[in-house]
Amino acid sequence: MVVYDLAHRLARNIKESTEYQDFLVVRKELLDDGKASEMLQDFRKEEMNLQAKVFSGQEISEEEKTKLNNLREIINLNQKVKKYIEAEYRMGIVINDLQEIIFSDLELGLPQEEKKHPEE
Repeated sequence: MVVYDLAHRLARNIKESTEYQDFLVVRKELLDDGKASEMLQDFRKEEMNLQAKVFSGQEISEEEKTKLNNLREIINLNQKVKKYIEAEYRMGIVINDLQEIIFSDLELGLPQEEKKHPEE
């Protein structure tokens, strides 16, 4: 099917893009530094735990907020982690832009019906 061929071509083009190539370089630098990589993973784990609490309706304590903010400040001091997060963010923008381009003109799902008032 032509659509799949286009998708594979798009994937190859993404892999060849400057944004992705830059991301791979920064990612390798982070992975080569075990402490920096572990620091980011610990931060992400803590962040996910707090998000899970919020989604389940639990309240986050001031202590937990402070801990997360302190971790955020610490990881931002590490240049490898900071560069990785920035490169990851740029790749996220590329992916979001591509998704918007691909899906913006497609009519997917059902149109939303206007809600009628019971007295009508």
